[in-house]
Amino acid sequence: MGHSIHNQCLNSDNNSAFCDQKQKSYAVVANDRHPNRIAVSKRLELRYYRSEDIARIFESYTGDLSSAKYLARRPHTEVEQTETMLLHFSVPESMALTGKCIWVVDAISEGEGAIGLVTIVNDNDSMAVHFGIGRPYRGRGYAAEALLLTAQYLLATGQATSVNSFTDVENVVAQMALEKAGFIYTTRTDKFYQAPQMNGEYRDVFHYKFRA
Repeated sequence: MGHSIHNQCLNSDNNSAFCDQKQKSYAVVANDRHPNRIAVSKRLELRYYRSEDIARIFESYTGDLSSAKYLARRPHTEVEQTETMLLHFSVPESMALTGKCIWVVDAISEGEGAIGLVTIVNDNDSMAVHFGIGRPYRGRGYAAEALLLTAQYLLATGQATSVNSFTDVENVVAQMALEKAGFIYTTRTDKFYQAPQMNGEYRDVFHYKFRA
């Protein structure tokens, strides 16, 4: 991803920025007092995984059949699959080692704990962002808030010059979350990915770009 992207997800006490968008203030923080924390808003915290997240994420999201409908992977059938995924992709070194990083979405204001995941993928001079909220926690605006917080953090800390995403053309809920978070539609690509939960069909997607 380009000229201003660091080699790993930032986790330094020198990184602090405050953004204001859509009349909400979002604190972007990463410091030694909260080594797993990446960014925080009034309701949500983005952070690297903790051991207690594994079962919660598996039960509500990665192992949920309906959550995998528009994904390029099958649902996890064992909690160990989720554990392995987080171990490899949800630690501070993940971006440098793999070109991808997974952040846990924690509903701190409600005391819910881990409610979903945000995945950031190095894509030349931008970052591609993907997201998923566990089924019990949907319909509360968490996805849009997590997307906005993620995009603000990546731009404010200089890890990306732009932030992009895409979603299946039939995934209206995801499209609404992206638009609410400030992403704008840019183009359509046919047969962009293969969906195992839809008989291996190659699916069309809409592409989006965050409007900073």
